[in-house]
Amino acid sequence: MGTSNQEMGEYLLLIKKLANLKIKTPSHAQLKEDVVQDVLLKLFNNGFFSTNSLGISDDSNKQISTYILNTVRWCYMDQLKSNGISRRLSKSEAEEAGHRYEGIKTEAIEDVDESQFMSTTVENPDHYVFVMQAYQWIEGCFNAVFSETKDTAKKAFFNAAFWEFDNYGMTMKEIAKHLGYKSSNPTQELKRFADKVSLCTSPHGIVLAHPHQQIQFLREQIDNAEANS
Repeated sequence: MGTSNQEMGEYLLLIKKLANLKIKTPSHAQLKEDVVQDVLLKLFNNGFFSTNSLGISDDSNKQISTYILNTVRWCYMDQLKSNGISRRLSKSEAEEAGHRYEGIKTEAIEDVDESQFMSTTVENPDHYVFVMQAYQWIEGCFNAVFSETKDTAKKAFFNAAFWEFDNYGMTMKEIAKHLGYKSSNPTQELKRFADKVSLCTSPHGIVLAHPHQQIQFLREQIDNAEANS
């Protein structure tokens, strides 16, 4: 389906509203426009606008808003990291601190209460199906690309860095060394691998910019849904 100028305008207003919801720290206000532009570009590149349409139904609108809000979150964190404002904590650090991100120059960054805008929750069966499908698409595409890798140590590294990065509490180079994978730039190797997986998932509207963060988010959504089922 195509996207009219009017609908693109509606999408832009929705993205701006969600960015305002997510970005509440006054000192981060200057990042909002960059985040909005990043979100528009990501959604356009993965064909989101051409495969989704606002106004079909309330459930469809909720799923669209949820997906866009997730994209806003990822783009916001990308902007914070690229501007040297925050870093992702390791699993042990997060458990001790009680939050997942820490400001390098500011204070801890907490997740906002998205319920004030979104009526979709993890208890919603449609949302549960949505996140489960997203996770399964990533898993299936990962396995397809993974099967092409022959080096045992390289496979161990890809598997660990892609699915369990936070559990190691190490840098990418340290994980590679720990698993016996010798590479001058394991971070770049993982990026190339993730890009191949992303080519497979992108037709489903999933672009893997930071796979371990996106996977962790999906797992949290799934766990919350199952805990409340």
